[in-house]
Amino acid sequence: MARTNHSLALAAATIALGAAACTTQPQAATSGLNSPAQAEDLITGDILRAHVAKLSSDDLQGRGVGTAGDRKARTYIAQQLQQVGCVPGAADGSWEQPVPILGIQSKVTTPLRAAGKNGEAAFEAPFDYTAVAGSPAQRAAWDRAELVFVGYGIDAPEQQWDDFGDFDVTGKVLLVMNNDPADDPARFAGSTRLYYGRWSYKFEEAARRGAAGCIVIHTNASAGYPFQVIQSSHGRENFWLPFPDDRPTLGVRSWCSEDAARKLCGLGGHDLDELRTRAEQGNQPPVSLGVNVDLAIDNTLREIESANVLGVLPGTDPEVRDEYVVLTAHFDHLGVGKPRNGDDIYNGAVDNASGCAGMLALARAAATLRERRRSMLFLAVTAEESGLLGSKHYAENPTVDREKLIANVNVDGLNVWGETKDIEFVGYGKNSLSDVAREIAEARGRSLKPDSHPDRGYFYRSDHFNFARIGVPAAYFKAGSEFLDRPAGRKRMKASYTTVHYHQPTDELAKWWNFKGAVSDMRVLFRLLARTSNDDAAPTWTPGDEFEKLR
Repeated sequence: MARTNHSLALAAATIALGAAACTTQPQAATSGLNSPAQAEDLITGDILRAHVAKLSSDDLQGRGVGTAGDRKARTYIAQQLQQVGCVPGAADGSWEQPVPILGIQSKVTTPLRAAGKNGEAAFEAPFDYTAVAGSPAQRAAWDRAELVFVGYGIDAPEQQWDDFGDFDVTGKVLLVMNNDPADDPARFAGSTRLYYGRWSYKFEEAARRGAAGCIVIHTNASAGYPFQVIQSSHGRENFWLPFPDDRPTLGVRSWCSEDAARKLCGLGGHDLDELRTRAEQGNQPPVSLGVNVDLAIDNTLREIESANVLGVLPGTDPEVRDEYVVLTAHFDHLGVGKPRNGDDIYNGAVDNASGCAGMLALARAAATLRERRRSMLFLAVTAEESGLLGSKHYAENPTVDREKLIANVNVDGLNVWGETKDIEFVGYGKNSLSDVAREIAEARGRSLKPDSHPDRGYFYRSDHFNFARIGVPAAYFKAGSEFLDRPAGRKRMKASYTTVHYHQPTDELAKWWNFKGAVSDMRVLFRLLARTSNDDAAPTWTPGDEFEKLR
């Protein structure tokens, strides 16, 4: 089995982190001695590499939810937070907030078949489609179910857009486009994807309307990643928070390739491109394709428990120390899965051992600040890869008064390719964190830029989204693209991560990783945390933003 030997890296990690604990702990115990300028020097490439080496090692087996690797990761993170001077942040005074999770593994027992006036076709999973459970039922089936094309599958009255009209989709299978309309800047924020464009919204809306299933059409452009990323979820155990009795569910959640969608439409005499062009006009009624589909899955269920890890640096100002600036990073990844070139461990080094490394480095530096008026909560969340479950559970069950959570900044993947002049800020312009971050970056001769791929909806794809949903101003940093050294080559390396390594066993720590960019970015983020902790005014949503009304 082709597995990386991390023994030397872990030895180095032990030495580096032991030294960090020895130098930092006395300062943390005295409420800190450093100014922000002094404290940020504690964020180093050696510290980041050491944390990544530990968390992405084969010993943690890809940190799959509910596994021994999950527990090892939580233990390690709690130990590191304790060493730098944090206190336990869970409601019961411990380091962990239990997160109850239902694991559901689906097996296709009747492969997808379709029939229409132009013949019949059989489809193979996961090459043509995927099928996973969207409910806790032990079996779900489509038995000659009617297939209906519903455009983007969006009902948005405030955007004057309705893809359903009066069409009753109860018991039917919906074929739906990914993304949301992008041609009109006056609707759906133009090319910036809103939550309406996320696949999770499509499935939720289909469930609300009583559909038997929903098939999202994958394209590289609309998803932002290749179909192999979708394929990696097929046959895996998927995870859910407990299903509320009053929430509608969807029997089967499916994706299909563009070629498969074209074939499905063709069986009923329809052209996929014509259907999509029509749907772009808006407010077009669903189209019954004249195609019936068969599919069945059997589901194996188990109850498991993971947990979020919480460490707090208490504020120093009695007036505002009960307010919290929250820094999140998810520690889970995909665990052990389908072998690729003999390697079955999905180590998740960039995604998101690196983000946890950033969080721990930030906590280490923040613990030494002489002034930290508001408290800081360092929250390592579980089950992000399974639908942002850990952060969702925390947002629904916060350990402090929800109104006292004043800001959230999320770390989901560090820049491991090299220093850049720019930093991307997902959520740029949505709240006042943007202005503060821009000021900090520009003071360093750097530029803060909006998300370079607004059409991919990154704001809705990581843990800060669940804080935004409860009204907390939130954002996260992404690596920039204006590399200072060998820009063409480094851009290619960065691009290859998404196309080749993302959610694959090859997302591993390598000798060539360059932490200079990560250090520079984390120091900017550190200054943002320090400023937010100490500023008189708490962050606010931009007037008119979609989340403003929730605050």
